[in-house]
Amino acid sequence: MRALDALLPHLRLAAAVPLVTVPAHDVAWLPEKDRPVLAAAIRLRCDALVTGDRTHFGAGYGRAFGGVLAHSLSLKATRAQPACWRRFSSRPFSGRA
Repeated sequence: MRALDALLPHLRLAAAVPLVTVPAHDVAWLPEKDRPVLAAAIRLRCDALVTGDRTHFGAGYGRAFGGVLAHSLSLKATRAQPACWRRFSSRPFSGRA
C-alpha cells in the first residue's frame, strides 16, 4: 500500500471518452464493459494503465495498446517511481500524435 500511496498524488481523474475516438483494434480484445477503461487511457495519452483486473486485462499485461502499456497493480507498484509517471497537461484533447 505504501507504493500506491506514493503514486496517488501524481494521478488525476478524467471523464470517460466515447469508444469511437480510439482504433477498434486497440480495445477489441477486451470484453465490451472494459473497453471504455482502456479507451480513456489511450485518449488521455497515458503511459500506463494499472489494473488488478487479471480476469479481463491479464492477457494484455506487459503489452502496449494505442501507446498505453498495461500493467498489473502488483507489478507496477514494485517498479514504479512517481517521477516517471507522465502528468496530464492542461491542453485540450486533440487526438494522438
